[in-house]
Amino acid sequence: MRTPVRAALALTAAGLTAAALLTHQAAAATANLLTNSAFEAGTLAGWTCSPLDVVTNSPVHGGSWALKGATSAGDYAQCAQTVAVQPATTYTLSAYVRGAYVYLGATGTGVNASTWTPSAADYSPLSTSFTTGAATTSVTVFTHGWYAQGTYYADDVVLSGPGGTPTQPPTTAPPTTTPPPSTPPPTTAPPTTTPPTSPGGGTVVKVSTGAQLKDALAAAVPGQTIQLADGTYTGNFKTTAAGTAADRITLTGSARAVLTTSTGGGYGLYLNGASYWTVKGITVTHAQKAIMLDSASHVVLDSVTVYDTTMEGVHFRNSSQYGVLENSTVHDTGTAHDGLGEGVYVGTANTLTDRSDYVQILNNTIGPDIGAENIDLKEGTTGGLVSGNTFDGNGETNVNYDDSWVDVKGNNYTIENNRGVHTLKDGFQTHSQIDGWGCGTVFRHNTADLTGATLTPSYAIDVTDYDATSCPVTVTRDNTSTGTLVNPGVPLTD
Repeated sequence: MRTPVRAALALTAAGLTAAALLTHQAAAATANLLTNSAFEAGTLAGWTCSPLDVVTNSPVHGGSWALKGATSAGDYAQCAQTVAVQPATTYTLSAYVRGAYVYLGATGTGVNASTWTPSAADYSPLSTSFTTGAATTSVTVFTHGWYAQGTYYADDVVLSGPGGTPTQPPTTAPPTTTPPPSTPPPTTAPPTTTPPTSPGGGTVVKVSTGAQLKDALAAAVPGQTIQLADGTYTGNFKTTAAGTAADRITLTGSARAVLTTSTGGGYGLYLNGASYWTVKGITVTHAQKAIMLDSASHVVLDSVTVYDTTMEGVHFRNSSQYGVLENSTVHDTGTAHDGLGEGVYVGTANTLTDRSDYVQILNNTIGPDIGAENIDLKEGTTGGLVSGNTFDGNGETNVNYDDSWVDVKGNNYTIENNRGVHTLKDGFQTHSQIDGWGCGTVFRHNTADLTGATLTPSYAIDVTDYDATSCPVTVTRDNTSTGTLVNPGVPLTD
């Protein structure tokens, strides 16, 4: 029989053991789920990265190594890792980053979380959190820079939360294939699939007819490339398939691969919830809207040609975030000449629920014969970049207040290094359609040729609701104009 003292000591020891076990379990539950998360292996082991990504021993945040990515005009130097997680569980993702336009995020079934910093001169913390969906078993964590924004660094990446069970390959033999039914073959040959050679490591699906393209868009999977032969593809083409941060889906062809509708109505190419796509090289024409994105984030439209639309040429809508339109040509939109039909339209008018944020419009030629503004950035959207574009306002009507190349109604945009000609009134405008919006934009190093403007007064940059405290806008001295640079009361900064 135990004495009271010995029994108490035993209970105390048991309690300590249980407490230690609980502490260990709690620590395990919140452990960092990422492999080589601080890059201390001295390699990119565990990560799937762009060819522009390397490890570096200077500068680092902690330890001896960090990730270094050198972005280019066609590559934002992404590095990603897929890990197993538990459904319906909250996770925290954090890292230390350095550079301009550095992003951190995670994607998966029911997960689309990200954060970014426009500029970090030294290592700075970034963090976000997300809750997995009921069917989520894995997420892909990523970090990247932004196109042609230079070198960025990332270190000490942490995904904190309980780990999941990695998916195991089946141990049973695959099912046998039953003979196909004895029915005549289709009149249109199915798309041909070649071995994995696409940029994402998936298959390449080659198509040459409209029917094949519709089938390929419906069946697209992450990592796949759909290759269009030169020719005309008639129809309204749509996809709801999504890629991932690590394995984008690509639709590519030359400018002689032309998507066109039979009636001029509907959308030429519709990405509905289809995130992580790259559309490159093709032409989309003769539609109500040429390229429409709804709830489709991280989409890159590269070197596309858009023209002959009754409404907008390209529209980022319903919180289509982190989109890119680059190296492309947009002209002859809004052919009804009713003051509608912008070249590029971001967001939705008169609402703050459409958060099509962080859209980048880079190095494009927009105009002539755009039926409204070349670019319209709507209230409710924020943080985008309009850089390196050439605008031609020949085609403005002033029927629906379209009297400038760019109209900024969202917040915290950067408008830089653009050049414009032919406008009815102004080059660039900001408007506060809703209180607190149309603010925070930075205009720098733009060139405005106001020759021929018929509406007065005419300004290269017209800040319509400027307030240094409640609605600041920055206009730097390196903007130039053939006429008056900025409206009275708006200061110039260095």
